[in-house]
Amino acid sequence: MGKQGAGTGVPEEAAAAESGSGAAAGAAAASSEQAGQAGQGAELPRQREQSTEQSGDQPAGAADQAPEPADQPPIRIPAPRRPLRDTVNPVRAAAAIGRRHHPITLVLMAATTLAYAALAYQRRWIADDGMIAVRTVRQILAGHGPVYSPYERAETDTSTLWTLLLTIGGGLTGVDVARVAILTGLLCAVGGVTAALFATARLHARLSGGPRQLLLPAGALVLLGVSPFWDFATSGLETGLEILWLGLCWLALVAWCAQAPDARRQYAVAFLIGLAPLVRPEFALLEAVFGAAAWFLIRPGKRRTVLLFVTAQALPLVTEFLRAGYYGELVPLPALAKSADGSQWNRGWRYVEETLKGYFVWIPLAILLAAAIAHLMKKSAVKDRGTAILLATPVIAGLLLGLYVVKVGGDFMHARMVLPVIFLLVLPVLLVPVTKALVPAVAATAVWAAYCGSTYSVHFYDQKHAVAEDERVGYQQWTGRPNPDTSAAYTNRERGIGLAIASWTAHGQRVLTSEGGIDVPLDPSLPFPFAVAAGRLGAAGAETPLGDEVVDTLGLANPIGAHLTVTTPGRPGHEKELPWAWILADYGDPAVVDTKEVLNGVSPASVAAARHAMSCGALKELLDSTRQPMTPGRFWSNLTGAVSRTALVVPADPFAAERKFCR
Repeated sequence: MGKQGAGTGVPEEAAAAESGSGAAAGAAAASSEQAGQAGQGAELPRQREQSTEQSGDQPAGAADQAPEPADQPPIRIPAPRRPLRDTVNPVRAAAAIGRRHHPITLVLMAATTLAYAALAYQRRWIADDGMIAVRTVRQILAGHGPVYSPYERAETDTSTLWTLLLTIGGGLTGVDVARVAILTGLLCAVGGVTAALFATARLHARLSGGPRQLLLPAGALVLLGVSPFWDFATSGLETGLEILWLGLCWLALVAWCAQAPDARRQYAVAFLIGLAPLVRPEFALLEAVFGAAAWFLIRPGKRRTVLLFVTAQALPLVTEFLRAGYYGELVPLPALAKSADGSQWNRGWRYVEETLKGYFVWIPLAILLAAAIAHLMKKSAVKDRGTAILLATPVIAGLLLGLYVVKVGGDFMHARMVLPVIFLLVLPVLLVPVTKALVPAVAATAVWAAYCGSTYSVHFYDQKHAVAEDERVGYQQWTGRPNPDTSAAYTNRERGIGLAIASWTAHGQRVLTSEGGIDVPLDPSLPFPFAVAAGRLGAAGAETPLGDEVVDTLGLANPIGAHLTVTTPGRPGHEKELPWAWILADYGDPAVVDTKEVLNGVSPASVAAARHAMSCGALKELLDSTRQPMTPGRFWSNLTGAVSRTALVVPADPFAAERKFCR
């Protein structure tokens, strides 16, 4: 098991109460309480049993010689624990929860969770970016693989685990994948909040030295006051999954600290923490923080440390191996399109500031921080190493993730990337005990939540000059629906694409079309009849047949666009607009686009230069890695060239690209 015992931060009385392993555990807990040795650490039940067996080696009759006090009550020997049976038995599980938590606390936790679920459902919707994941899942279920269009292997989804969950849900239910995405996100978000609430309640039981303490919602009220927490619980994006992963990791660490985990639990927690980059690539930062905290709580030996590390990294490494071989890139295309490795500190701070000021989030954060410090100063348990690690872990993780958000310049969706940061910061104070210092803080936070929760976010900041946009409002207006929560909400809005494709099909035409009404004959050598160039990638993808090509003009699903130099700076995630010369060169009929100017400002010479650049050097290899048939040889070439291919930069100007790649 590694180094257990003194210095692990696991009190003996807590472990004994949790384990219920027999008379020896009860005696150890009683002795520990009388001696006041709360920080001495805990042994595993098996180790205690071995100690009890060794004590039986004393001379015969020694136990009879020891006088027994007449007024001491008989020792009750608890029944041995059966974790699996207790878990699957709902009666036993409910009884255990009732013994551990105050009934009023449970009622308040349930009320908070249900209120959050109701608010999130009432504002259910799916964003255009959520519809991108929907089309990818539809392609997988149709047998085309994890692609956006069968013609090229482009990874458009940032969260691998989210795509997997939607694929499973869509395959099992057979219903509209957009509805699956909304329901899955909602269930994940509510599950994450529930797990986090129970974890924080258990943390305060540790701080107070006993269970069934009355706790009040405090930081949990932030979830009810900041409306983007409701919006992105659905939205079709992976935010709900982020909340679930954070809540489960928090619960695992608190439980880990309360009772020294056995080997299977250690590996299970390591596997859970290791899922971080599959939830979102930048969550690898959080994986490092949570992983380090878990290690410091038990300090396993070298061999166990290596095994736990391998357990955590196995699935992400296998996923990365398959990604590099299949797509030819080390990261999903959105990471390249949004220049996630760049630095936009000023814009990033403005993005975070819009959320903090827009909902006055600094008010509850400051109030709860001051009250929590005042409360903890009186708690000797904070001096325990394990408790200090627990309290510091989510705060450090939140600040680190917030720094990353500022560095990359935020996002184009209002508040979305700040939500996990806020959630992490309030984890230790989701619930707080009833004290003179904390009750006023809870009351002030409740007033703030009632005000902000009842006032719509658009009133809080200057929409015209904001860094990000309220996407939910935008797609409510664009679709004409208060809850755009189905694929039909988008296909109805883009039905012109479907009608045009049906008409062209009837007349035997092959066309490159666009959202803006540009129609050009399609290159006859391409293996599909229609290509649709669109900026609203999800909406266009919902209406375009799965066998046809959706040409992304912003790089999320276009290999060239993702590697392009910035063309329209200013809006995060929309700075690499693909010039039409590249689109015409790649998809237009050369007999037409090379002979005349089919679009104002796009000369035949620029189209020819773009086509020539695509046939040369590293740019040709980039396209080959996504468009050539997948064979063992192609997989190996993709894998070995993934590093240089990911770092490739394509000049937006076709003539500059021609000079770079065809010299």
